[in-house]
Amino acid sequence: MADLRMRAKVLLRSRSLAFTRDYFGASDGGARAVYEWHGRPVHYRSGSSDTRLIYSILLKGGKKAEYALPRESGMRVEDVKTVVDIGANAGISAVYFAASFPRAEVHAFEPDPGNCELLRMNAAASGRIHVHAFALGPRDGELTLYDSDDAANSGGFSAHTLGVNSTCGKKVPMRHAGRCFAELGIRSVDVLKIDTEGAEWDILTAVGPALLGEVRVIMGELHGTRDFALLDYLQPMFDIGLKKQIRSRLFNFYALRRNSAKTSQIRATVRS
Repeated sequence: MADLRMRAKVLLRSRSLAFTRDYFGASDGGARAVYEWHGRPVHYRSGSSDTRLIYSILLKGGKKAEYALPRESGMRVEDVKTVVDIGANAGISAVYFAASFPRAEVHAFEPDPGNCELLRMNAAASGRIHVHAFALGPRDGELTLYDSDDAANSGGFSAHTLGVNSTCGKKVPMRHAGRCFAELGIRSVDVLKIDTEGAEWDILTAVGPALLGEVRVIMGELHGTRDFALLDYLQPMFDIGLKKQIRSRLFNFYALRRNSAKTSQIRATVRS
């Protein structure tokens, strides 16, 4: 019965029999398909986790969308000028951000070549999505990414040991997050989304507190690697909300910048 209800939800929200079949179908080796969302072509891999991303990010809509701005942010969509999407995967979230924030430039970072190919295809219809085909981290160099141990998670790659198939790895380029942002001219960020399969601590601490403390909203997923150390690092600058199930390793979080004298003092200390 639950499966039937979910099928009805997917069909109702997508209004596409083909997409509904792809959502519930088994992976067929990454065959490509296209779904039209509000007149925009969204490219995805049939029978893969791409369809779950399309459903949770694009099709739920409104406040239920995975990366909808939290009500407490008080932000107007027209005031969002810069979005940073770290771990952009196939570009579903980047498509959402470009559509949701019509004045924003979206910087999408994705190191996996297969994901990046789809990301570029999905970015093409916007003109405001800038694709950066490398990982962010605490240094310049290379990073080994391992395939997910879930065959349906075709876009999920991690440099950490949890949830991976350690026999399948690849080398990808990595840039120091803070220096990379400076070189790209990213000096302020309104919305930062991060979902990097366990590298969240390495990346956000490398951004540095001066720039990080100016981000208005951070949203993303944590994966069981230094999660609470990261939240402790963010806490002096941000108010934080969590959505976590007791037995789940993964959970979502939001961080809203504090407009307090204490936060201003932290930033001033970092800059001096």
